[in-house]
Amino acid sequence: MGRSGKRSERPADLISVLPEDLLLQILEHLGSARAAAGTSLLSRRWRGLWTRLPSLTLSLHDLPFGSIQTALHRAARPGVYIYHLNIRVAGQAGMIGSGSFSSLLLNAASLSPVELRLALPRNLQVSCMDVTLPSFHRATSMDLRARALHLTVFAKPHAVSNGCYVPFRSLERLSLSGCHIDLATFIPFCPRLRVLQVNTTGLIDMGNIAIHSASLEELVVEHGNRWTRRAHVSVDSPVLKQLTASFHACGNIGVSILAPMLDKVWWRCSYAKPIYGLGLWGLSEVGFNTDAGRGACVQLPSVHVLSLHISPVQDSVSFPNADLSFAAEIDKHMVTNFSGLDLHLSTKGHMFGTFVLHLLGMHRIHTALRNLKIVLLRSEVKDACPVNCLCDEPKNWRTETITLADLENMEIEGIGGEDHEFDFLKVIFGCAPVLKRVTVKLSDGVTPSVDWCTKVNNIFMAYPSVECNADLVSRAKAVR
Repeated sequence: MGRSGKRSERPADLISVLPEDLLLQILEHLGSARAAAGTSLLSRRWRGLWTRLPSLTLSLHDLPFGSIQTALHRAARPGVYIYHLNIRVAGQAGMIGSGSFSSLLLNAASLSPVELRLALPRNLQVSCMDVTLPSFHRATSMDLRARALHLTVFAKPHAVSNGCYVPFRSLERLSLSGCHIDLATFIPFCPRLRVLQVNTTGLIDMGNIAIHSASLEELVVEHGNRWTRRAHVSVDSPVLKQLTASFHACGNIGVSILAPMLDKVWWRCSYAKPIYGLGLWGLSEVGFNTDAGRGACVQLPSVHVLSLHISPVQDSVSFPNADLSFAAEIDKHMVTNFSGLDLHLSTKGHMFGTFVLHLLGMHRIHTALRNLKIVLLRSEVKDACPVNCLCDEPKNWRTETITLADLENMEIEGIGGEDHEFDFLKVIFGCAPVLKRVTVKLSDGVTPSVDWCTKVNNIFMAYPSVECNADLVSRAKAVR
């Protein structure tokens, strides 16, 4: 009685008596082979049960390169048909031979994983010889991170042409960072690819990026290098919906984007020095992004906005074929239709009217423009425009007429109260027949004079159908 009484006091193990298939589901939800193996300590019922898992997540974090190869050799187990590999090599300075790294990839491919994550530390580099990327025919997701890793894909020309050799036929998501690979050759091996992320920072010899895919829906490209030679970005994807791209350019860059279903865009191209411009104004950055409109209670349709950063250049700089090359350079970055223009002008004391009107007169801009925002950037030290400066040439810009038939909204931020700014306002009012709203904001540190307020009010009163707003309080001096 005493012994049976003691047994009755022990808590019942209701989990261990469950059917084996349910126990295996519990182990599978633990998320890693190490955690599953640890359950062998619970009781005899759990001992070795993890080795019969049909799905195994193998996380090899911060292990020496050689230890990872050994672990991959031991990972193969009968009955396991779904592998998730997460490999992160320990930080160790040095060089790995391309043969050794190829062997690691082959060991990983032999497990036919459905997911592969492989990261090498930045201070560990694979020799510059090409490494053949083996077939991962069951992988739906791959993430490879390295430093200047040169990859090639083993291809059988006859098999490819017959459609029977597709080494990455299940791949849906791919992320490559620091991996040099011919994307034009590689992408056709991924017929189901939906998401592609490419970071070519540090790859000075990967200037041409060609991505042609019939299935791709989202693309992210980041190139942090300053290209020193001609580069080209080519994207042809009929179902692409999201595009994120960032570039730095020192020379000419070719852009070709064919994506009729493109909806969400974030695009930036920065120039190391102004190589395109008009007069004394040089182009320093071109952007293109999607602005999700929001009303008080409803979600408004998204609009695409072209963003230009412009600043004066030194007198010694000249732009050959300025009109054509400047317009062509901006045009190539218009990856889809747009209706907004954000213009950031670093004025340095110069008049901007003649340049901005020339810009707004460009065909693809004035025919599409509905929303215009101009941000005037001024230095803390007030710059003086020299006598007979080219910024005011030709002087007849104040009577110029351009057609802004669809312009509805305009905002100018950073007004300093100078006469040429009022002249510019008058020209825009006269060129935009359907203008609905105009907002002007004073520059930081500027206090409006009575004369300033009178001039603004007179301009606004001349156009009663336009909703006009003037922010007369300098933000730098505003108090609550």
